[in-house]
Amino acid sequence: MDSEIRRIIAIEVHRLRAGKCPIEVYSLGTGESFAIRPTADGFIDLTSGLAVQSSPGHVVLPGRQATIDLHLIGDIGFAGYDHSAKKAFSGRAGGGATVTVYDDRDNYFQYAVATETPPS
Repeated sequence: MDSEIRRIIAIEVHRLRAGKCPIEVYSLGTGESFAIRPTADGFIDLTSGLAVQSSPGHVVLPGRQATIDLHLIGDIGFAGYDHSAKKAFSGRAGGGATVTVYDDRDNYFQYAVATETPPS
């Protein structure tokens, strides 16, 4: 599974758990940051230009003609399958500021997310 797909999974899981789409995501492994633009039915990863559409149980990337199955498990778990890479994944995110994605070989990738702060 490539790094863009892992990042998209982290964004979508956070969006589902926290109820807010991040506007920026940080890869804790590489130190890179990525800008995100929320949309009515998903978001755009501005770094890659990928538009992401969300539907129950799925994430769709129309530009790549790709589908990712994604299911929340309990309070913090999630699991899914990337049909393009033919790879399963899992992870943990409880709606806080971090998401951890595990690939099918038990490697892990951590992301910190930042959402808009409402004006005071």
